[in-house]
Amino acid sequence: MLSNRVFLIPKMKLAYGCVFCLTGKEALIAHYIENQNPDIRATAVRQTKRHTHRGITTLRDEVVFNGYVLFQAPENTPVYDALPTEEPLSLLTYSGGDWRLYGDDERYAQWVFRNNGLIKLSRAYKLGDRVHIIDGPLKDLEGHITRVDHRNRNGQVTIPFGGKLIKIWLGFDIIEEYATDERALASGQA
Repeated sequence: MLSNRVFLIPKMKLAYGCVFCLTGKEALIAHYIENQNPDIRATAVRQTKRHTHRGITTLRDEVVFNGYVLFQAPENTPVYDALPTEEPLSLLTYSGGDWRLYGDDERYAQWVFRNNGLIKLSRAYKLGDRVHIIDGPLKDLEGHITRVDHRNRNGQVTIPFGGKLIKIWLGFDIIEEYATDERALASGQA
């Protein structure tokens, strides 16, 4: 006879860390870490970028922070066992020797994993000379946008990570353009 009892599986507390490796080896190191321990997710931070050559625009995913791999693991995971010993790399730690990110560093890593390691193009609408982000990674960071390049459809974002402010350009697509504020207000878009 089946029981009506409900079993709750406790959710594991996740910790985030960062590994420094040779530039160009990020994907290889992330793959190795995940293969060594299936409880660990690892990724290089990648971003979708536009490239225009001879009038043809294409999209490519490129590594944003060369030489860095972020990982997510259950809090008490022995992460040293999942790191390759042959590759020149180092597990980044704070002054006390703890590898677990905290504060702004942890919030940044969580944001990266919410986006599965890939910062895709955000969607926006244009209102006169202003751009309003309506969804995508830039929406989460809207308060940190410091500059907008309308022509190339990029927003410069300032992100605190590793004890310093890092500026990166993230792309967006204009899905609708309004000539005046009044039209946007009338349509309920502003």
